[in-house]
Amino acid sequence: MVMTGVFRSLISTCGLLIGLFFMTSGAWAQQVEVSSTLNPVGSGARATGMGGAFISVADDATAASWNPAGLIHLEKPEISVVGSYFSRSQTYHSDIHPEIESTNSMDTAGLNYASAAYPFVFLKHNMIVSLNYQRLYEMDKKVSFNYTLDIDGTKLNETIHSVQKGYLYALTPAFAIQVVPQLYIGATINFWGDYVGKNGWEQTYTQNSQGIFFGHNLVDKFDETSRTSFRGTNANIGFLWNVSGPITIGGVYKTAFNGKLRRETTSTQSQDLTDLSIHDESTTTFAGDLTMKMPASYGLGISYRQSDKWLIALDVYRTGWSRFSLVDSAGNEVNPLDAAPISEGRLKDTTQVRLGTEYLIIKEKYVVPVRAGVFYDPEPAKGSPDDFYGFSLGTGYSTSRFSLDASYQFRFGRRVTGDVPGIPGSSADINQHTVMMSLIYYF
Repeated sequence: MVMTGVFRSLISTCGLLIGLFFMTSGAWAQQVEVSSTLNPVGSGARATGMGGAFISVADDATAASWNPAGLIHLEKPEISVVGSYFSRSQTYHSDIHPEIESTNSMDTAGLNYASAAYPFVFLKHNMIVSLNYQRLYEMDKKVSFNYTLDIDGTKLNETIHSVQKGYLYALTPAFAIQVVPQLYIGATINFWGDYVGKNGWEQTYTQNSQGIFFGHNLVDKFDETSRTSFRGTNANIGFLWNVSGPITIGGVYKTAFNGKLRRETTSTQSQDLTDLSIHDESTTTFAGDLTMKMPASYGLGISYRQSDKWLIALDVYRTGWSRFSLVDSAGNEVNPLDAAPISEGRLKDTTQVRLGTEYLIIKEKYVVPVRAGVFYDPEPAKGSPDDFYGFSLGTGYSTSRFSLDASYQFRFGRRVTGDVPGIPGSSADINQHTVMMSLIYYF
């Protein structure tokens, strides 16, 4: 049926109302979704087995991701590889919109870290160089739920489904030097880009709507596919200071940087007023550059080595999320978590605390470690940060030629923001499980 001006106006109004919903519960079509912790953490089964309390320990190949000064502990050339398995589930709640209540889950596995390190002596100082691959942020996520949009004259039943896949990684050359016997310093440069695969994520978003629109039967479908690439450069600087025999203090600073995003999006929307035999359909494409302002972060750690067998460590780490934002080519700045204008308020900084321990069962030809840790790891959220807690366990097997380590980590948040921004009274219970396996070979 050919639409008259009145009917075109009706369809246009329909699109406006549906669009209002896209700006709220559909906001993740524009925001940045990360499935792992948003806070900068390091890699490796040994460190994660200790709850991530590793800034003042940092004595294996993964030190480049925790505190590069710790690389000086490496006495032989070595290579390392870390594999990881990550799963996440989220259960949605809302007293106002109980129809959203459901549970979504996802999992992913792959190479988490790889490195090659070479220690040497120059001008009577111990030094080391290494090249590292770090997979720092998991972007895989799956979201599905129902929602009822009820405005005067309109009641629509919505079904929302979003799938996102990808990850962010960096290639990292590192250097460390033993300045004096008790003091080490080190630094890395992190290059984010498409060096050994895509650095970014892809997302598909579908929203189906059906119901009554000003007395007429409406069927609406919206589909969007987007691809986002990421590149940038930043640095990590760290130190280790052996205050006394059993006590070591460590510190690390990770610089802020402007990540460059390239986003390409294709959207299709169809609308039918079935009782009037009216149909309208449109397709739009967008390609543009964005700047993601990544925050600086810093941490301090202290460790106490009671003997050759037993070690305990504590880390406190601060991330300046108040700098975190997305800026488009026109200078418009938004909150990356919900795409709201930054004028509505910036995120608050977070402080994480990690406590871990390691006990070594030392035999003549091998060593078996037993590790455990607990942590508080809040995430930035609109308003106040969301509280996340967790614990970890780890073990391994080491000889003079290799070390094999494994860890399990459980991280959880209760009644946190979750993945449904803009829906009144909504929250989520989130569970995350991470398993890591590390292999280090000594030459």
